Parts: sequence; C-alpha cells; structure tokens
Amino acid sequence: MEKNYIVDGYPLDNYQMKLLNYDKNAIVIAGAGAGKTLTILGKINYLIENNLATPSDLLVISFTNASVNDIKKRINFDIDVLTFHKLAMLILEKVQYKYKITSSTLLFFLIQEEVTTCNSEEQKSILNFLQLNVNFTQFCASHYFISFCHLIETFINLWKTNDLKFDDLPLEKYTKLEKKILLFIFKIYNKYNIEKNSIESLDFDDLILKATYFAKKANLTYKYIIIDEFQDTSYIRLNLVKEIYTATQAKIIVVGDDWQSIYHFSGCDLNIFLNFTNYFPNSVQIKLVNTYRNSQELINIASAFISKNPAQITKSLKSFKVNSSPIIMVPYQNKKEKLKQILNYLITITNDIMILSRNNKDIYEYIDGDYQFISDNKICYQNVEIAFYTVHKSKGLEAQYVIVLNCNDESLGFPNKIEDNILLKKLYPQKEIPYAEERRLFYVAITRCKEKTYLLYNKDKPSIFIIELKKIIKKQLHKVSYFKN
Repeated sequence: MEKNYIVDGYPLDNYQMKLLNYDKNAIVIAGAGAGKTLTILGKINYLIENNLATPSDLLVISFTNASVNDIKKRINFDIDVLTFHKLAMLILEKVQYKYKITSSTLLFFLIQEEVTTCNSEEQKSILNFLQLNVNFTQFCASHYFISFCHLIETFINLWKTNDLKFDDLPLEKYTKLEKKILLFIFKIYNKYNIEKNSIESLDFDDLILKATYFAKKANLTYKYIIIDEFQDTSYIRLNLVKEIYTATQAKIIVVGDDWQSIYHFSGCDLNIFLNFTNYFPNSVQIKLVNTYRNSQELINIASAFISKNPAQITKSLKSFKVNSSPIIMVPYQNKKEKLKQILNYLITITNDIMILSRNNKDIYEYIDGDYQFISDNKICYQNVEIAFYTVHKSKGLEAQYVIVLNCNDESLGFPNKIEDNILLKKLYPQKEIPYAEERRLFYVAITRCKEKTYLLYNKDKPSIFIIELKKIIKKQLHKVSYFKN
C-alpha cells in the first residue's frame, strides 16, 4: 500500500489508512472533524483502483440528500450512493412492486379528524390525561389540541421506526388512563393503515419495511456496503441492512461518532452503533484519532464535557492546531446589542461565520432591522453573508468562527428542558443521565469551529452547560475567556 494515499487532494493519515486493507466488516469511529468522509472516499477509490471491486459492487448509504450529493461530487466512479429511502425504492423497483408515496400530511390530517370526532368516553379520557378543566369544544380550539395531535403522530412514527408489534408494548408500565389513550392511538393507527391500503400507498417507514421484506428477492449483487452517520440508525434501517447482508454476504463498513448521536427523537437508537459487532460478527474496530478542524485545546474541553455521558466509546483525539482560547463566554444584558458587538468584531477579520441555535425561533430574538434574510439559512449584516442553522442542521458543517445563541437556563434554552410525554418515555426509554442527548447536541455545536466558538447567555441565568464548561475551561486552560469588545 502507498505510504501517502491521496484522496480528494489530501493524504490519508495512518488511522484512515487502516481501513483500506481490511476485507471484513468494520466500524470506523470518528471524532468531530476527523475526516470520516475522506476515509469513505479512500475506501471506495482503493477498492476500485486496485481491482478489488467494480463500481457496481459498491453501495454507499448516507442519511440526507445533501450528504449523498456531496459524496457523489467527490468520487470519480458511477456507484450507487443512496439515502435509505432511495435504496428502499430501488429494491421495490427491482421486484416490480407497485405503490404510491403517501402524502406527508395524511397521518396528521387523520389524527386531527379522529380527535375532533371521538366519542364522549374518549373525550373524557383525553381531557383527564392532559389534566385540562375545559369542555372538549374549548380543547379543540386551543393549542393543547395541536400538541396532543403531534404527540399521537410522534408516538406512531416512533412505533414504526422501531419496528414494534403490539405485544412489544410494556403495558404493565402504563396506568389505566394511559392504556385508554394507547387504545385510542391504535384505533387511529389502524385507520391510517386502512386508508393507505385503500389507495395502495406507502409512507417513508413503510418503504423501508416493505423493502426489507423483499430484499432477498431483489437479486442485489453488492460486495461492499458503506454506511455513513451510522450512529443515527433506527431499527427498521438496521433490519434492512441485515437482510441485504444475508442475501449478498457483502462486507458491511459503517462510519460514525457516538458522541454526535442527536436524533433519538426521530427513532434513532445509539445502542445500534455501540453494539455493532453483535449484529455483524467478526468485525474490526478502527478509531480515527486525528482531527483536522478544532484545536487541541478545544478538543480537550469538548472531550471532557461529552465524557460525562457514560454510555459511549472512549476516544483520545489529537490535533496539530493550537488555540489558547478556543471558547469565548459571552454574558449579556441586551442580547441583540451583544450579538452585534461580536459580529462587528468578527467581520473585520473573516467572512466565515456561522450562527447556531438550539431552536428554530431563537435567531429571531437576537436580530432586528439591521439584518436582511437572504435565504432559509443566510442573513446579511453589514454587507457580510452569515450562515445560521439549528444545531441539528449544522451536523457535518464548519466555519472559522461559530456563535451559539441562547445558552440559558430556560425550558427552551440549551439544554432544552422540555421532557418527552410519559407515553413516549415508556415506549422508548433512555437509560442515560439527564440531558444526555442535549449534551451530545451541545458537543456538536461547540465543535463546528475551526478557530473559536462564542457562547451567548443571559448573565443572570446561565445554563447548566455554561456553568459546567466554565469549570472545565478553568481546569484545562487555567482561565475562562470572556468577550469584552
């Protein structure tokens, strides 16, 4: 093997190179900014350039259309790079299964209809469950109605994405009243299935479930299946991969970072990543140790912060970059003025700035008429374009300087303190410490920067993460830096 295998203009490091020669199932554990996409591209190039596989032998699965398009742009071969849903559609096409895609609004529309027209006994149960002292007509005209409909929608989606059966319900954990609500939910779920069947349509979870059923009949010929962002896998996606694996005996190579698993709310289960070798035996584990985005100082702080979560894989990350104050604490009294102060300073040294928020609406609390919206994720300030995202949408992105908003001790602060409804907690329990996923999300936020991250918080109510980070920074760097411009 070449000592300096060049991929996309960059040489692979020794840890990335390890994957190239392995011809068995493998899990690649990557820290933030460790070059996992480069490692995937390296494996693809190595297999094809050394005649170990043809382009048709390879399947790459990524989780979003954006990441799929990014990989396609960076490879020189015509291989299948697909999302899970596009893969499911390919399988159904191969077995000539006819279907239509269900309208994304059908389920919610049906839930609203069923709640509105439910019988008096069901009405009583709903009001008791929500602890509301109003009549049902008043309930249907309130925000509680929409929230309750969203709860039912989330329950059904989690139910499906975890491939559960009715017998899987831990009924002994539910109270008598909760069981009544469950029966009502399953009445809606059954009507939803009847409605879909009547028009021969499938929703996105159905696509994966149906493709799993047909996977062995699709005559797939893949020899290598490479899955990106594997820490965000759900059980129905895992089952689809297992069926293809059984049918093809392809080598399964997954890449991900358990420290960045942030989609539990949509049915993804971190335990799948942590227990990879149980599903695909005789696997090797490769850790990407070098990181190329953050400074060593930031890595040390972020690693100490995320390591408070016990259920994860230990990593010792290294960087060749140095920055004595990579995280800047920014207490404020006037949030809009403070953000402008930071931006006025930063735009004199760079135009590579990213603003991150925990919640969709946070950005609107910090900006005024001095900003212009350019697109869904770009604003203009002082003739400089600045990207802004929720932290969830920032995954995989980076910027020289990052500003994180609303790190306050509030229900919609960071961490977000709104707990799942008891129905969801009992359906899909997390055996983790409080705010474990919020901690992973905060880790994602503070590791997007190539230079510095600014954390904005109300000086009178800093979040528990801010308080904790101050202690970590003081211990790691012997000081806490504040923005004083």
